[in-house]
Amino acid sequence: MSVRARLSLIGALCILGLIGLALFAPPDGQTRSELAQFLGDFHPLAVHLPIALLLLVPVLEIAGRSPGRRQLRASAGFVLGVAVLCAIGTPYLGWLLAWSEGFEGGFVTQHMWGGIAVATAALLCWTLRGGVTDAGALAEEQVSRYPLPTAYVGLLAVTVLAVVFTGYRGGQLAHGDNHLTEHMPARLKAWLGLPPSHSSGGGERGTTFFAMRIQPIFEQHCLLCHSQNKHKGGLRLDSYDHLARGGKDGPVIKAGDAIGSELFRRVSLDPGNEDAMPAEGKPPLVAEDRKLLELWINAGASPIVGIDAVAGAPAAPKPYEPLTPDYRPEQPLITQLEASLGLRLVPRSQNPLDGLILRTASFPAHCNDAALSKLAPVARYIVDAELSRTPITDAGLKTLAQFSNLRALDLSHTAITSAGLGALAELPKLETLNLTATVVDSTGLGLLRKRPSLRRVYVFQTKVTPGEPVDSGG
Repeated sequence: MSVRARLSLIGALCILGLIGLALFAPPDGQTRSELAQFLGDFHPLAVHLPIALLLLVPVLEIAGRSPGRRQLRASAGFVLGVAVLCAIGTPYLGWLLAWSEGFEGGFVTQHMWGGIAVATAALLCWTLRGGVTDAGALAEEQVSRYPLPTAYVGLLAVTVLAVVFTGYRGGQLAHGDNHLTEHMPARLKAWLGLPPSHSSGGGERGTTFFAMRIQPIFEQHCLLCHSQNKHKGGLRLDSYDHLARGGKDGPVIKAGDAIGSELFRRVSLDPGNEDAMPAEGKPPLVAEDRKLLELWINAGASPIVGIDAVAGAPAAPKPYEPLTPDYRPEQPLITQLEASLGLRLVPRSQNPLDGLILRTASFPAHCNDAALSKLAPVARYIVDAELSRTPITDAGLKTLAQFSNLRALDLSHTAITSAGLGALAELPKLETLNLTATVVDSTGLGLLRKRPSLRRVYVFQTKVTPGEPVDSGG
């Protein structure tokens, strides 16, 4: 038996050991010895090495096809061998981490089996690639001149896909389910059909104290470790039923007794304490959130008590009010208008209920009165119009009067006059107006006084009389 065959056999036995651990000693939510936890904590550090090496191998193989870079094919064999060692060793550390620190859940299981799949595929790749050398008794430099086995190339592609999947699951375990989409641009998210990151709040939750005041605390601070897909210590906090059920060590809340509740004790500990929650270096709860938990538990920890039924609770934040309707159903029309008019309609935030910003800075000449009139079908979605230096006139202001949700309007360095400002008095939500470097005078500002929503008006380099009572932004 050749040396390569012996090493392949040893690698296969190591992988069988991993499979045995996954089948007969899976993570069960129990915490174990500190030594096991210490060793397991090296998994997040070690896991990046096989990922980098396995992704480097196809790069070396492809680059090595060039006659002037054939030596890279020889390097690929060595890199693949090191990658196999790392790919087999890292899952053992991962199992030790999950098994000793009390993790379990669907993502934990999938990540573990993904690691085993990567190790298996990498070992097979190494075995298949070495078969060329063994079969022809060729030196590695000579092998670089021969085509790679088709099976090896296909399996290498499968290995890369397994690395991507396993790495994605690992990212979800470490950073949350939506770690790749949380800050995704709203337009890309809408194109992919993904829901917005921002929740519209109370209407979807109900009106109980738990739903409105307590569950959001868990969502912000606790679900990274205590959700459906990853529940440390067997504790889930993604619903009241799971909260009431507790974890592997029993209930975590005692109705009427916050001081005697394990959950409240843990969130009240100093962040440096090993029992403190949230763990893993996450920011601790602020004093107001701890107070809400304490009052709710002392009041009976009921899932149905009303939002105003817990005495002494800090005032609830003002419910979120959408700025506009959801613009996503009109996305094809919005894209068409951008292309035909040469304008940009940019999401104000990741929340599609925050509306759009009309931007013209890169192409102000495109935005004239006619272009504004063609935006009428999507006018209700525009909350901010940046029209500085555009050729719009008073006629365009009559069109802007139809932008019912407009809150900020920049008309600086345009040809608008006081005569046209009366149309803007029809805008019910206008808060900020920039009239810098226009011919507007005090008479024009007087037409806006009946608009109570208007808070800021900028009138630098205009004909407005000094001392005019409308806020000049200075």
